[in-house]
Amino acid sequence: MSKKTTNSNRKWKVNWTTDKIMSTSALFISVISLIALLYQSYLAREENKLNQMQQSASVLPHLNQWFSDYNDEFKIIIGNKGVGPAFIKEVEFKLDSTNTFNNSKDLIKYIFRNKKILESVPYVQSTIVKGFVLPANDFINVIEVSGQDNINRFKQVMASTPIIFKIVYEDVYGTRWMLSNTEGETNIPFQLE
Repeated sequence: MSKKTTNSNRKWKVNWTTDKIMSTSALFISVISLIALLYQSYLAREENKLNQMQQSASVLPHLNQWFSDYNDEFKIIIGNKGVGPAFIKEVEFKLDSTNTFNNSKDLIKYIFRNKKILESVPYVQSTIVKGFVLPANDFINVIEVSGQDNINRFKQVMASTPIIFKIVYEDVYGTRWMLSNTEGETNIPFQLE
């Protein structure tokens, strides 16, 4: 009788030669290198995002509006308390929710022409208009009234005539912001989408 060998009893054996070991290790090293390269490019992208955010913050304008009532002078001021210039892109003033103006000069002229109590009140004004650039740590006196009697008359008109404003501006990277005093909004600028 002859011995029969069955295939099921035979073990699968790999014949490892030096060439096979070298090629397998080279393949393994290249896969590890590919993974490291992908992770490194992910980290570089994240670092780039952080650098962009840091650069944007280093030139961020911050417009604000306030009143100054000091030393017999009353001023309405719009200033840039940020560290970068504000490029004014849109200006809108609404008076009594009916009259709309695209600059502060026309608004002030309209108020002083149409309120008899202000006919003899002297004032100084500056214009904030689309295209204006407000440098960092600078401000513009929208209107300045001197003399206590004149100030009282002007405040009386302002109390009875609400002014709603909206100023849209950009930083040097083109990010849009808006400063507004409309109902429900604070005097803090917010970023537009």
